[in-house]
Amino acid sequence: MRYVLGLLLCLSLMPVTASAQQVRQMLNGLRAEAGLGPVTPSPRLEQVAMDHAMDMARNGFFGHVGSDGSKIMQRAKRSGYDACLVAENIAKGQKSLTEVMGGWAKSPGHRKNMLLAQVTDYGLVRGPGDIWVMVLGRPGC
Repeated sequence: MRYVLGLLLCLSLMPVTASAQQVRQMLNGLRAEAGLGPVTPSPRLEQVAMDHAMDMARNGFFGHVGSDGSKIMQRAKRSGYDACLVAENIAKGQKSLTEVMGGWAKSPGHRKNMLLAQVTDYGLVRGPGDIWVMVLGRPGC
């Protein structure tokens, strides 16, 4: 029984690991094509992204301003991320990572965020209702 539970836990974690690796490959591949350096995953920015995705899902809105009136810089700093630069991409309804990343890559504003030369970190989440939030940032400049 213990073995089965352990196996189920491992299997449930595999797609998450694969997705994280896919995000890095897609995002950093896009950046490399533009002659830019890679960005690295940030647990803190991932939490900022998740908090905003949950806020949107819980409160029934879709936008860059939080239900409390906060903007991305305020949310990042409130989480303890000492940002000098942050950018946020949001999407809703895409069913896969490939679909959301492809859509952002084709959208001038979203693409611009992903190709900011100064950013070094990112967090990306898929929240309830297929709400996707990506936060890119650079800590204390």
